[in-house]
Amino acid sequence: MNRKVLRSAACALLSAFILSGCSYFPVNTTVVSPTDQNPLVSEVQTSSSAQTVPSETVPPNPADIASQAYADFIAGNCKVTTSGCFEENSGRAYFDLKYGTYTLDEMEKAVRFDPSFGSVARYAIIDCGRDGIPELFIKLDMLDHGTSSVICIIGYENGNLVMNSIIEQKVPDEYRLYYGGYLESATVPFRGMYKMVLIRVEPGGKCSEVFTYNEYQGSYAANVIKHLKKTEEESGEGFENLSNSFIIREFISEGQVVISVGGWSDTDTDKALEEQLVSKLKSLGAEEVSEEKMNELASTKDYTAKEAGWTDLYSDNTTTPSAGIVKAAGKFSISVYMQPDSAEYTGLGNVVHVLNSGSGTDMRFVCDLDDVKVTLEKGAWDMNTDKFAVEKEMFSVQAKAGLVYQFNCVAGDVFPYYRIRAEKGGFKAEWLVLKNKDNNVTVIKSSLKGE
Repeated sequence: MNRKVLRSAACALLSAFILSGCSYFPVNTTVVSPTDQNPLVSEVQTSSSAQTVPSETVPPNPADIASQAYADFIAGNCKVTTSGCFEENSGRAYFDLKYGTYTLDEMEKAVRFDPSFGSVARYAIIDCGRDGIPELFIKLDMLDHGTSSVICIIGYENGNLVMNSIIEQKVPDEYRLYYGGYLESATVPFRGMYKMVLIRVEPGGKCSEVFTYNEYQGSYAANVIKHLKKTEEESGEGFENLSNSFIIREFISEGQVVISVGGWSDTDTDKALEEQLVSKLKSLGAEEVSEEKMNELASTKDYTAKEAGWTDLYSDNTTTPSAGIVKAAGKFSISVYMQPDSAEYTGLGNVVHVLNSGSGTDMRFVCDLDDVKVTLEKGAWDMNTDKFAVEKEMFSVQAKAGLVYQFNCVAGDVFPYYRIRAEKGGFKAEWLVLKNKDNNVTVIKSSLKGE
């Protein structure tokens, strides 16, 4: 099915009860005055004129006009203009997205979004709070880049669509959008680091940072030095051997850096190195606070009253079970259930046990197509290559659609110890088993990579 047709279906809901057509400006309506008529008719009209309220042209609602513009953009019928922050001399780089005008297709190509790799496009439209005109959020999870995600924020200004902001994360992440105009961008724990940024979205889609919260484990704690010195060149040399149990939590707001420290080492040598780093951070201007104070500072409860939902921008091609077109192509997805006490997990019913031994968590997975080869590999993360190094294969099964398979596995806090690989034909999918905030269900979609 043509993507433009699918996109039109996605924006059908937006177009309901909104002005029709492609013009976002009020239509001029001429009020026609009565002409000379039959005296009897004229007399009747005159006698009732005192009780008749003159008709007035009601201007269209600006929020409806903006929503219609967003619907037309999603349908491919108009373009968005990027703001001055996208100029080449701005010092920022957003893939191939420059200062200019773009249709949705052109914008996706500029940020190298490729749906054939299982990448997902979603959108949301909410009023960020102070002018009554909503903003459009386009969220692109680009699996062809491994872990990259982009949110493009578009506003409606003086009859034009303008992209004033773009937010990018290059590690596994999640975005939470809240009514009132707050966006929470949080990475999953990855390579000893976790980052959360709370962003205030202003009218028109302009963004300002409320605060940034970081957690650093082991030698990554020296990253705080970069933020204090405000330079990427300062690497924190001399702290490469900090223990992985050592954790620094960092809160940054309006340039002020606040830290709390935990996981001190038991040995005198390791603890002395940790104390040396903390002393250096405080000498550079960091303020040390208690864990309780850090929890209070990093809380988002005052900003995130009601979360907004995302809507799929494109619908997948669907076929009847008898047609088998999609199945013949080999495309599939695998859903992994990580929490034994969750309703999603317990509601799966009877299971096929493929690996019972182990000291980890009993996890489950389900494939949506027959004959998907699923393999669990044990290994370690190679810091030199930033890749998963396989040590041995724990099990391999030719899964059947809808059957529930159970296995025991350990989810890493920072570094992965296991990897799930799945393949059918030329399509492959893989997942590093790591903990994150939403562990109930993880869906891994197949891609063309390695076909």
